[in-house]
Amino acid sequence: MHSLMEKAEILRRVQACEAVAGVDLSNMDLAAADLSATLFDRCLFAGTQMAGADLTDTRFIRCAFARADLGRCVMRGTVFHESGIERVVAAGTTLKNVTFHACTIDGLALTHAALDFVTFSHCRIDKLLLREARLEKVTFATCTTAAIDFSAASLERTVLLECDLRQCRFVGTRFSTVIFSKSLLAGLGFAGQHFVNAQFMEADLRGCDFSGAQLAHANFQSATLAGARFDGAHAPNAIFMAAQLQGASFARAGLRQALFIDAKAAQANFAGADLYQSNWAGATLTEARLDDCELTYADFSHADLTRADLRGAVMFRAKLHAVVDEGARFSDRSRALESEPERLAAERWRPAVLNL
Repeated sequence: MHSLMEKAEILRRVQACEAVAGVDLSNMDLAAADLSATLFDRCLFAGTQMAGADLTDTRFIRCAFARADLGRCVMRGTVFHESGIERVVAAGTTLKNVTFHACTIDGLALTHAALDFVTFSHCRIDKLLLREARLEKVTFATCTTAAIDFSAASLERTVLLECDLRQCRFVGTRFSTVIFSKSLLAGLGFAGQHFVNAQFMEADLRGCDFSGAQLAHANFQSATLAGARFDGAHAPNAIFMAAQLQGASFARAGLRQALFIDAKAAQANFAGADLYQSNWAGATLTEARLDDCELTYADFSHADLTRADLRGAVMFRAKLHAVVDEGARFSDRSRALESEPERLAAERWRPAVLNL
């Protein structure tokens, strides 16, 4: 039950460091007000004007915001806990050390905002606008997400953990040390975009388009990338260990020293790719296209190359130790290194069983 209270009484309580509980502040003009270090519990902010207000160390517990204006607010140490946020404008706001926990967000505009050390945890996010915002040390953890617009935003040291991002927009987004671990991004387009130290471990990236993308120090370990496209991408030193790459396309990609250990890349297309000194130990490349690739010093130890096409590939000192190569097609195999007898013997050695 919300009670009505005059603005003067609200400000008196704030100055006296008293909690404001169960109060209806709808349509109240609190623009530029000092509301710092205040506890608002179960309060209603419908149509409330709070533009430019100081919300430093303010806590909103089980509050409801609807059509409120929080533009250019100062949020430092601010906490929103189990609160509802609907059609709220906070454009140009600076958020530092702010927490949204177990909140329902159905329309929050943080366009042109600056977010530094902000956490969204266990939230339900239906509409969140972060267009042209600057995000640094921002975490989305275990959130139920729908439409988040990151268009033209800058993401630095940002974590999106176990989030469904399939309805998000990343048009023109800049990524620097961003973690997408265990998140769903299937079908999204990142063609031509720049990533620095992006981590996609165990993410679902089926059908994603990274064509022409710049991927410096990217990590796709154990990610699902079936049908994804990396045509013309530049991803030196990228990690695809244990990744699911069935039917993915890396045509003409720059993948020098990339790691594909234990990757599943049946029917994948690497035609014309630069795979100098790449590592494919234990990988499955059944019916894969590796034609016209640069495979100098590549390591295919224990890889399955059944019916793979390596015609036209440069294979100077590429390791073919213990490969499965039934039906594989080569044109430069004579310059590759075949199985090493001593290593093969060591790998097959088993201790003798003593019968006592």
